[in-house]
Amino acid sequence: MNAIEQIFSPSSSTAVQNKKNDELGQEDFLKLMVAQLKNQDPSNPVDNSEFLGQIAQFSMVSGIDDLGVSFGSLASSLFSTQAMQASQLVGKEVLVETNTGTLTEGEPINAVLESGGSASNVKIFVEDQAGVVVRTLDLGNIEPGSAKFSWDGVDSEGEQAAFGAYTLRAEGLVDDSLQALPMQIFNRVESISVDRNNSSVSLELSGNRSIGIAQVTEFK
Repeated sequence: MNAIEQIFSPSSSTAVQNKKNDELGQEDFLKLMVAQLKNQDPSNPVDNSEFLGQIAQFSMVSGIDDLGVSFGSLASSLFSTQAMQASQLVGKEVLVETNTGTLTEGEPINAVLESGGSASNVKIFVEDQAGVVVRTLDLGNIEPGSAKFSWDGVDSEGEQAAFGAYTLRAEGLVDDSLQALPMQIFNRVESISVDRNNSSVSLELSGNRSIGIAQVTEFK
């Protein structure tokens, strides 16, 4: 086995993986290549295809290392951009797939129903934190797609409901079958949380709830 082949042999892979001082770089490889050419047996010189194969092998390993560095830089840049975008959402309302909304003074709970087909006799049940239905909204018939609605915070008795978190459930007749309908609700972003170890950004919503920024479908 010649000096260059030893660089890529399985028995030497552990040594090559030792960083810093024990790592063989491109300059070391070139020195070994020159030494091999100088000390080769004139009667049995290195085969051209073998020689080119060694160069290609080194180029591939070097290229993979460079690619890893590039991906690392790209991930870091994307993380910074995501954190900056998330910070601009603080104080805004974001639309996320959830059944929980927070009623605050002067602000209704705004939501969107998503239906793959037409639905009839659609009703929204608003429940407080104890699971008691405080208001039922009758939306009637809706077409396929998105249907926006809101609850102004007035209960079934015509009184102002207490401020806080509420659960909204939607159901309607789809193909003559009573089904639950998926819902998205606008919630206010109170702050953001950044985890540099996992390169993740979370939005802290009103009502002490946290979501990933990728869960946001709309904001206002």
